[in-house]
Amino acid sequence: MHWIHWLVMLFFSGTAVSLLSYQAFEIVQAIVHSFVNRHS
Repeated sequence: MHWIHWLVMLFFSGTAVSLLSYQAFEIVQAIVHSFVNRHS
């Protein structure tokens, strides 16, 4: 049953990483958008 523990850990870490990268992408997009708006 030890591998199930590792599988759950992997699943949750993968979900956390994808959520964090998605949030980072959204933040970068917002920064670029405001930068473009200010210079146009």
